[in-house]
Amino acid sequence: MKKLSKSILVIAIIGAGIYIYMTQNGYNLESILNTPKKIELRADCSEIENMLVTSTTNLTITNLFERTHNNVIVRVTAYDKNSDIIKQKNITFERTLEPNGSLTKPILLPAKTKSCDCVILDSNPN
Repeated sequence: MKKLSKSILVIAIIGAGIYIYMTQNGYNLESILNTPKKIELRADCSEIENMLVTSTTNLTITNLFERTHNNVIVRVTAYDKNSDIIKQKNITFERTLEPNGSLTKPILLPAKTKSCDCVILDSNPN
């Protein structure tokens, strides 16, 4: 019985390590675990510019494959210095994302934003 619980603990630790590695390196786990159409897209909002009254980032989505995507929806989450969520909003790109192309949109965030995360929620591939 002790061997079984130790094995489960080892598997859980390995799984947690893989999860942490993938989320810290920009992998979109939601798209990997869900539908294949989302794997084709990557979102980036990593560069935060802090100003006195607000912060900004350029949200960029990149199409990694040969299909066109329309109405791409991205969830942007802003974090403060303690890694607490201070704002979360969904952004829709209404323009067509061409094969192997990218689109960028400036996003306003609260002034105390220190980091940002973005996840592709949905798209309409052709």
